[in-house]
Amino acid sequence: MSECRDQSPEEMGDFYRDKSTLHVERYEPDGNRDLSVVILEAVAMLGERPTEMLRKEPLYDTIDIGAVETLLFGPQQDDGMNAARRTVTFEYSGYLIHIHGDGRILLSDADDPTR
Repeated sequence: MSECRDQSPEEMGDFYRDKSTLHVERYEPDGNRDLSVVILEAVAMLGERPTEMLRKEPLYDTIDIGAVETLLFGPQQDDGMNAARRTVTFEYSGYLIHIHGDGRILLSDADDPTR
């Protein structure tokens, strides 16, 4: 299940204080690491397993990362406040992954009853 929505600054502030957030990562669209690599490395680190173990559960079976990159970081997007408000959320390998248009990636436990 994937979700794309606009978050208000108040929602983002509350989310940062949410105890269910296990890890925060940063994606640089102009950097040398692909978005999929950043996500896979974060999931592997949290699960204390090598990235190669995630091959059994390919990320592309869960979400179209190219579409996410176009939606959040494509050439039509601005660098203003709206970038921070754009969010795509999906579940992968037991984690809920929130990708924000400003490059923040937050991971939380998909089974956490407090979310």
